Amino acid sequence: MAIEVLLRRSIEGVGSVGEVVRVKNGYARNYLLPYSMAALVTPDAMRNIDKDKAAEAVREAEEAVARAALSEKLASIQLRIECRAGEDGHLYGSVGPRQVIDALRRHGLRFEERQVRFETVRQLGEYEVPIHLSREHNVKVKLWVVLDPEDAKAHAENAERRANEEAAMARYASQHPAPPPVAEGEAAAAPAAAAAPADADAKAAAKAARAAERAAKAEAAKAAKKK
Repeated sequence: MAIEVLLRRSIEGVGSVGEVVRVKNGYARNYLLPYSMAALVTPDAMRNIDKDKAAEAVREAEEAVARAALSEKLASIQLRIECRAGEDGHLYGSVGPRQVIDALRRHGLRFEERQVRFETVRQLGEYEVPIHLSREHNVKVKLWVVLDPEDAKAHAENAERRANEEAAMARYASQHPAPPPVAEGEAAAAPAAAAAPADADAKAAAKAARAAERAAKAEAAKAAKKK
């Protein structure tokens, strides 16, 4: 069920001071009317609306000064949020408006989640966070999503280990160069050429064994004659 009310103050998304708008009955009864944000549409309320407009102008001037100071402070800060992430920079979790609000609070600034117009990210990097101050005023704040120190240390150690392994492999390759490539015509002859020295060694060993056997027999014959 809707009800018509006369706005005594400008409300974003609802209307400006002096406008007659239709809102839900519960919204009017529980918020707008008790907090003097609006009034029922009556002749008295319509006559007093000029006073409400003048009060609104004073508030707007005061809020403009406060917004300017806040905008200047926001422009001067850089938010930093540490996160766990893989070596490719992909976050194990995510960063969204709630994390940004916590980071702003560490700078002494308090905002509601609806004021932080920031899409959730899942990658390390630099971002801009739009902060909604009013209908016509938004400020962008620098945000750095950086690697957690423990993960940064672990990634650095892994990178150093890989670099050492690659350096060791490079040294081994330089000290043990690969054999030259074998031409296609020579490929068939290679096994025979490799087997030739082995055959010669085997023949020499057999010849030496036979010579040793003959010498042993000669010694045995001499010993028999002496007896």
